[in-house]
Amino acid sequence: MTQGMREPNRDRLVMAMCVAACAVMACIVAQAFDFSAWRAQRSLHEREAGRLRAAYSNCMQRMERPAEDVTVPVEMHPDGSVRLVVQAKKAQFFLDTGLVWAENVVVRKLDQDGTVDTRIDARSCVIDRFTKSGWAEGAARVQHGKTSFSGRNVYFSSPESYVRVYAGADLQTEDAKAKGVSL
Repeated sequence: MTQGMREPNRDRLVMAMCVAACAVMACIVAQAFDFSAWRAQRSLHEREAGRLRAAYSNCMQRMERPAEDVTVPVEMHPDGSVRLVVQAKKAQFFLDTGLVWAENVVVRKLDQDGTVDTRIDARSCVIDRFTKSGWAEGAARVQHGKTSFSGRNVYFSSPESYVRVYAGADLQTEDAKAKGVSL
């Protein structure tokens, strides 16, 4: 057999091996990723975001005399150090619901050593002290490491380390290694 005859067979063999490898990887990924759990969790976040968005409107209607220059720890680490803290120029507490409405707000999620893991800056938001989640109405910016994103109408959940921008999302990162990727 000549060299020219071997090349097409070799190419077919390489292609078949690539297809087989992809099929094996797809099976491994499918087993590792629980789509049902992901979908249920996403659905839970959607309901919570809707609840907090409605709560934001309710808080705005009930607003009386907000306190000024407020700092509130919302969540603690098991060792007692602060995990989630809210600082606001103005805030009103709704003791009957566990909600805090805040204006010109900074929400910081801290590591146990006190370093900032995630920071959310928003014009105004409502935070549920029981679920440790919140809804930022209007413009907001989220910073996590070298990645930041901004937009309008942001839902966040501290226990789940979950953030979703509902409108006008803009993502910036220094961590990206991909070249020529468009979303």
